[in-house]
Formats: sequence, structure tokens, C-alpha cells
Amino acid sequence: MECREYQTYMELYQGMRRTLQPPDLMIYLRCSVTAIRRRIKRRGRPSELAIPTPYLRGLNDLYESWMDSYDLSPKIVWDSERADYLTHLVDRLEFRKRLAPFLKG
Repeated sequence: MECREYQTYMELYQGMRRTLQPPDLMIYLRCSVTAIRRRIKRRGRPSELAIPTPYLRGLNDLYESWMDSYDLSPKIVWDSERADYLTHLVDRLEFRKRLAPFLKG
């Protein structure tokens, strides 16, 4: 990304941060690049299959770094590689248990 593009992006981001209220809860679905690659392959979308692995590694590292410093609201980090809340009942119950303290009503 060129310097000018980055500056434009950061100006937009800062404007959004001033305007929008942070979420009540941030949920980060953590997953390794190996598992991400496996899921991309399973979906078989040509545009995703073309994404280079080094790019995914870099993006994953940036997300990890961002989540480490995220402090605008409470956060839950969920290991989505080993726990599948979409298809496994036990994992879904555990996920709901982790969410329960943050749910109203």
C-alpha cells in the first residue's frame, strides 16, 4: 500500500472511530493459516484459491497483533480451528457459555 493510500485509510478509520460506538463485545475467531487454507480449498472459490499463503500468514499476524492490543470493549478469543460452534453441539454449548455473561435479558 502506498503511503498516501495508507494515510487516506487511516483518516477514514479515525473518522469512523470518532463517529461509531465500539461494539459491546468483540469476538475473534482464531485459526491457523493451515486450517484457513484447508477451508479455502474445501469451499473451492477460485478467487480465494488464488490468495498466496504468505499473504494469508501476514494478514493473520496483523489480526493477532491487532487483537492483542484491542481494548475498546470486552473480547472473546475463540479457537475456531479446534472448536466448531456451527456443527458440533458440545462446542456450540461451550461457545454460548462463553457468551452468556455478555448477553442481556
